[in-house]
Amino acid sequence: MIEISSETEARINDEARRQGVSVDALLERLIGERTTAAHIAGGGAAPKLPRLHLGVIGDLHRREIYDDVR
Repeated sequence: MIEISSETEARINDEARRQGVSVDALLERLIGERTTAAHIAGGGAAPKLPRLHLGVIGDLHRREIYDDVR
């Protein structure tokens, strides 16, 4: 059991009611979103595109081959 203030409890209940979900479902979603955001951020660095090392030609980025990468 965790102890939270009655004000925080009321805010959580109101938000769960507003979204039409249980408090447990709301908290699970919030924790999941936070975990996913932290995993994606990975220390603030954006994921890098893979490189193909082709010797004399040099590094070739995926964005140089395909037009679906921005």
